[in-house]
Order: sequence, then structure tokens, then C-alpha cells
Amino acid sequence: MRFIDEVNIFVQAGKGGNGIISFRREAHVDKGGPDGGDGGNGGSVFFKGDAGENTLLQFYYQNKIVAKDGENGKPKNAYGANAEDLIVKVPFGTMVYDKENKLIADVIDDQLYLIAKGGKGGRGNLKFKSSRNTAPRICENGLSGEKHELHLVLKVLADIGFVGKPSAGKSTILSLISNAKPKIADYDFTTLVPQLGMVQYYDKSFVVADLPGLIEKASEGKGLGIQFLKHIERCKVIAHIIDFGSENKNPIEDYEVINNELKSYNLKLEQLPQVVIANKSDLPSFEQHLSEFKKKFKKVKLIPYSALYNENIDVIKNALWNALDKVRQNVSLVEQNEDVVVVSMKKDPIKIHRLNENTWEITGEEVIEAYERIPLVSLDNLWRLNKKLSSLGVHDLIRSHNVKNGDTIRIKDYEFSWNEEDFQQEKY
Repeated sequence: MRFIDEVNIFVQAGKGGNGIISFRREAHVDKGGPDGGDGGNGGSVFFKGDAGENTLLQFYYQNKIVAKDGENGKPKNAYGANAEDLIVKVPFGTMVYDKENKLIADVIDDQLYLIAKGGKGGRGNLKFKSSRNTAPRICENGLSGEKHELHLVLKVLADIGFVGKPSAGKSTILSLISNAKPKIADYDFTTLVPQLGMVQYYDKSFVVADLPGLIEKASEGKGLGIQFLKHIERCKVIAHIIDFGSENKNPIEDYEVINNELKSYNLKLEQLPQVVIANKSDLPSFEQHLSEFKKKFKKVKLIPYSALYNENIDVIKNALWNALDKVRQNVSLVEQNEDVVVVSMKKDPIKIHRLNENTWEITGEEVIEAYERIPLVSLDNLWRLNKKLSSLGVHDLIRSHNVKNGDTIRIKDYEFSWNEEDFQQEKY
């Protein structure tokens, strides 16, 4: 399966069903009265975190998500059915950005995250009946569902991130301490995508991610570069896997290079707790490298390990768990490395644009919503639209731009001629 961690998609919630104008028509029943039913609500689009998902590949092939519309209202006060909400499963750690690159959702658990809200159904004429208007010829259209062009970014959601140079032994250790089955071979970059594993430590458990091998200047795009460095941002503990046994390796240099890359990419990462695993203790050069490293970094605690003898597995688990547990108890450390979960989207302001000498256009979400809400199928609805536009300040906006009598005003595909006397406030 291909690992896709960034993708652009289009999301559209369902439109609300239209309310209708209807009057009771039965034999021998005089003045049956209005009985137009309301339209149903359109379906909303929700994202839900799923542990079984680990890539955004599905959105690479199907990048358009559309929820169903609500049903229209019916005679005899029959309501249209609400459309079912569309629940889309995404990997834990999926971050959702709008077209302005603002974060609107951060899927970190299996709760429902509202991505696009369905349109509300329109009211039928029965809802407009009153003592002053017993036979209203008024109804409403359902509102359009929200539409968004989104950018999804997957950042692996793991407690501990394994980092190190290529062929340091990260995949081997992950396979021995967790349920993961990563590819293991004796050449560089055998791990091409992040690998997740669940570690069981007595009655506790935590998630470890084996991240592709880093090299010098990875933060500038060298090797696999920043393509996978971003996945470390979610981790609460960094575990260095360093080859101390191979003769041609320099553990001191490897440790410094990796820390410099973490610092260059994101200043928060260097502040996270670190566990250093001195790998390949069965090789001849191990003791010499270990001694040199301890002289250079006297305060760094090392855990010797050998895949050949499979030693210190419980010691490694214990060290990882203790480091993670300390972070979880320290609220300030956890908060400094977490992203905002939800950001609301503001409505576009109402504006007037001059298209040519005698034609103007009104834009703005509230104006468009009012126009789409009120179907111009009766004189009563036309007056309702005019009153709504007046309350939104559209008429005052038109006057402030010195629009001449007889000029054409356009709202989407609807046009009307402006006449100052016809749009006086007292007429509504």
C-alpha cells in the first residue's frame, strides 16, 4: 500500500430540502388552509479517527466527498426526510487545513469532527400562517451545504519516535519490542515510510513509530528529508537508536547530527525527553565507542543492546515508559508540542462591486444565503427578500455608493432595477 501523507480534497455537505407552498384540497372542505411541509436537512460531513487507517491513499484516488441532500417538503404537512450524515474515516493524526492554510480540525481521537455542515431545510407555508395572514403564499428553499477546498496532512500519532542514521537498527528493535512487522535488511533506507507498533509493558501500553533514517541536512531536504521529519512533531519522547558497534561508525557524530536536524526543523523537538539506545553491543568496536561517548556526554544515559543476543528488551521498555510517563504528568511539556484542534471559519463580508457603468453586484455569504433561502415564486416572498436585504444593510450599502436610479443590481443570477423610492425602509 502506498503511503500518502498529504493530499488536497473537496468536501461538500448536502443541501437542505425546499419547503413548499400548498393548500389543503379536499371535497366538501371549504378553506382548507395551508399545508405545505418543511424540507429535510442536508447531510453533514464528519471525519472520524480510525486506528486501522495509516495513510491518506483513499483521498488520493477519491478526492471529492459529497453528502446527500435533504428531501423537499410535501403537501398535507409532510416533512421531507433528513439526509444521513457522511462519516469519513481518517488516520489518527490527520490535520485538516482550509484553502487559506488555517487549521480547522486535528483528528487525534475517534470522536466525530464536523468538517462541513449540511444545509438546513426550508419551511413550508404552514409555518407562516398567522392571524394576520391565514393563507400565506410564502415558503423557503433549503440552504446549501458548506463547501470547502481542504488540504489534509497526516502526522503520525505516536508516543515515542525512533530516530537515527540509516541502518542503525531502528526497525529491528521495533519488531522486538512491539507488534510491528517492519522490513529489515542490511542496506540503507529499508524503512521508506513511518512504521507504527504497539508496545505492551506489563499492564501498560504505548505506541512507537520507526521513522525513516535521517542524514545530515535532512531538514533541508537531503535524503528522505522533511518528508518524514514532520512525523516526529507528534511524539512526546525521542528515542535515539545509534550504532555503537560498527567500526566505520561514529556514535558521537551521529548523535550530534540527528539532534541538529531535529533542532533545525522544529525548535520544540530538542526540548523533548530523549532515550539513547546504544545498539550492536556484540560487535568489537562497541566498548571503545561507548567509552568515547560517555566522556563526551557524561549526563546522557545509555542502554546497551544487541539484536544478536536479544538483551535488555525489558530495560528498553522500562526506560521508554518512564520517559513517557514523566511527560504525561508534566502538562506544560505536553501542551508545548500539540496543535490547535479547531478553528472556526468566518463568513465573507457583504460587498458591492461595479461590473460596468450601469451594473453592480452584491456579494457576501449572508446575502447569498438569504437569496437562496427565499424562492421568488410569489409576491410575498419577493417582499420578504427585500426586507431581509434591508436588514442586512444592503440597501444602505447601495446608497453609500451613489447607485443611480435605473441601475441594475445583481445577486448571483437574480437582477433587479434600483429605484430609491421603491426601497424606502417604511415600505417593509
